[in-house]
Order: sequence, then C-alpha cells, then structure tokens
Amino acid sequence: MPNILNTTCLFLLILFTFSVAGMGLFGDITSGGLGFISSNANFSTFYLAMTTLFRASTGESWPGLMYDLDS
Repeated sequence: MPNILNTTCLFLLILFTFSVAGMGLFGDITSGGLGFISSNANFSTFYLAMTTLFRASTGESWPGLMYDLDS
C-alpha cells in the first residue's frame, strides 16, 4: 500500500507541475481547430488543466489535444 501511495503522490506532483506550465503556455486557447479543446477541456483554469492532463494521460484523444494546441 505505501508504494501505491508514493506512486500516486508522484503522479499528482507531475500533473500539478505540468498544469501550471500549461496554464502559462496555453491558457488563452479556449477552442481548437479539431474541437478537442473546448469549454470542458482547456488550460484556462487550474481545475480544467488538471482534468485535461489526466484525460491525456489516460490516452483519451491525446493526439487531438496535441494538434489543437499546436496551431
């Protein structure tokens, strides 16, 4: 059980770090060309950035998010 807790804390720390970085880099992008960046998946707030990164880390349409943020 301690190993699972340590891994979870490390994963949340990485999500926290990249959420803050994503807010700084992509915070003004609220809609994307392919429609994957929307009002429910963007980097405008910390909560949305965390959920968007969790969504991408599970593999749910991460290429679409990548292409929307690339343009």
